[in-house]
Amino acid sequence: MASQFCARCGTLVLPGRGWCSRCRRPLDGDSVVERRSLSDYDDRALPPKVLTAENEGMPYMPYVPRACQGDMVSDIRRALDEGRHILMESGTGTGKTIVSLAGALEHAKARGKKIVYLTRTISQCDQVMKELKAISCIRDVSGMTVTGRSKSCPLHAATGQDPLPPGVLSLMCEDRKQRSNRGQAGGCRYYDRTKGALDSAEAYCRASFPTSDELDRHCESLGACPYEVKKMLMRRMDVVVAPYIQVLSEDIRANFLSNLGGEDAPMTLIVDEAHNLADAAREQESFSLTMRSIESALDECAAVKSRSIAGGIAIDDFLRHLRASVKRLASEHIPFSKTEAVLPKDALEDAMLSRLKIGREGLSAAIGDLIGIGEARMEALSEDGARASSEILAVGTALSLWIGTPSDGYVRGVKTGDDGEYLHAACIDPKRIVEFMQGLPGAVHMSGTLAPLEQYQKIMGLPKNSVPRTYPSPFPKENKKVVYVGDMSTKYEDMQNPAVVSRMEDRIVRLCNAVEKNTLVFFTSYRMMRSMRPAMERGIAKSLFWEESGRQKSTSRSLDAFRRGRNGVFFSVMGGSVAEGIDFPGDELCFAVIVGIPYPPPSIEAKAAQDLLDARYGPGTGWKFTSETPAVRKIRQAVGRLIRTETDRGMAVILDSRASRYERQLDATLSLDPVGDAARFFGEG
Repeated sequence: MASQFCARCGTLVLPGRGWCSRCRRPLDGDSVVERRSLSDYDDRALPPKVLTAENEGMPYMPYVPRACQGDMVSDIRRALDEGRHILMESGTGTGKTIVSLAGALEHAKARGKKIVYLTRTISQCDQVMKELKAISCIRDVSGMTVTGRSKSCPLHAATGQDPLPPGVLSLMCEDRKQRSNRGQAGGCRYYDRTKGALDSAEAYCRASFPTSDELDRHCESLGACPYEVKKMLMRRMDVVVAPYIQVLSEDIRANFLSNLGGEDAPMTLIVDEAHNLADAAREQESFSLTMRSIESALDECAAVKSRSIAGGIAIDDFLRHLRASVKRLASEHIPFSKTEAVLPKDALEDAMLSRLKIGREGLSAAIGDLIGIGEARMEALSEDGARASSEILAVGTALSLWIGTPSDGYVRGVKTGDDGEYLHAACIDPKRIVEFMQGLPGAVHMSGTLAPLEQYQKIMGLPKNSVPRTYPSPFPKENKKVVYVGDMSTKYEDMQNPAVVSRMEDRIVRLCNAVEKNTLVFFTSYRMMRSMRPAMERGIAKSLFWEESGRQKSTSRSLDAFRRGRNGVFFSVMGGSVAEGIDFPGDELCFAVIVGIPYPPPSIEAKAAQDLLDARYGPGTGWKFTSETPAVRKIRQAVGRLIRTETDRGMAVILDSRASRYERQLDATLSLDPVGDAARFFGEG
């Protein structure tokens, strides 16, 4: 049955209503259109979503609910009403975005709370806005996406230069804003017009629910700064969509919460793709001090006015001693044939003190002076209009963090790489970083691959009364087939045998040639992919496309070309953006070849994390938490690319006998003839 919509703003018209509930315009024959579904809001990876005026018991669900969605909305609402965290694993097709919004809005709107929806990527933010727009057809709701200064600053974008470090851009921005506020030359014309454009930007958000880029362009068309507009609009919106860093970074979080209404502002949190959150939290708090940075700071010394720091030490002498100390630590601690080593407590401090002949208080004072000189240098660069950062400040900040890093929850080491020796402090326990999240009275954590849920709860330090829920896939089981082989693996010792490698390459080539379907081949690393590329190019008689590490634009072009065809092969790595963040509906992807089990490579950080978890939860749990679960999750993410609609059919072959350990988690079976099985599955045998 068709529904009626306002032709001006697209809002669903309720029966008997003579005016639009959103734009308040009278409704007549010319101002009403009939449609069966909201095609503008459809995610092409899912079946059509049929709009409905009202769902009993789900006032914020704008579509006729599919299987499980009623239970999901009810579970979310109940958990939040009880002040509990809910941990949800629900696969493709269950509609995690819309059900989380429907359940959370019902809870939050009745209590005057804002919803903060955290995502990993901008494309996920855009999907939230589409669903909010659909909800607005039946309920009064508002929302917007928040992005960082580097993405939304129009002056920076106009230069066409590479992104500046956040600190550099922040200083430049603050300097221009101060000049504008004082009426001086050199201010920011976009900032000057921000307040005057606020009401127009709000009206645009409420009527159109724009993507982040669309809102940026609208603000620029008004002559206003998108970044500043978004900051001011946050208090007026029901839902604020933001990347993880807005909560994980302590400094950014403070500003984010202030713009939202203050630390005490009531809020409900939704975490999308929550399986990525622990790693994102660890990465946020990890840092390095590189030899390149030290050398650049030495070069910068010639440009600074103050040439000495605490104790009368010349700044360039201090940096030379630092360089020599890092080299000495690498020489003394990294074993032969290795590239890294854990450093004893205070190893760097002791090395510096022995060279500088000063006490610990003197060392702290010297580092403080180094930071002060770097900040003064940054201010001078900003006043001159230079778009550059201070390496002296970067080195001073890294040293301050290094000395202040707590021994528990971090591992500090020295490493060697292509650019020489460097220090690295790695966070191995995210519980410290997510204290803000732990203290919230309820939140939604969801992912298609969050299991084991109890493990996620422990890693994130969530309350014991958290609610674990797993929901089944709505798609026919017979549409997906996952098999593994029993006669080969990618163990390190196996891959040192050229005959084994050659047999693996031959198997990949024969699988890719066996079916005339778009195929994705997932490797465990870029190194493996590069080493096997010549064999793939010689043996596969199809169009070949490659993911390129560090070259996002080139990868995107290749991916677009692959998706336009129907018999190509795209080579990628598990855990990358293609394996997790891209949908391939219909014939865009039918077949996947997974080359190996992607256990993380050994490292001092992994060993320290395993030891910490073994001590906390019992022997063996460290390896399960840090190696086994991430590896299985990456395979599940890769397999999940295959089935995106009710009519999709897809098959995956895992080329590693160790997959037998995870038959249940992967829903996989042993195959004695994977090439023949693939041909038969697709009717080509």
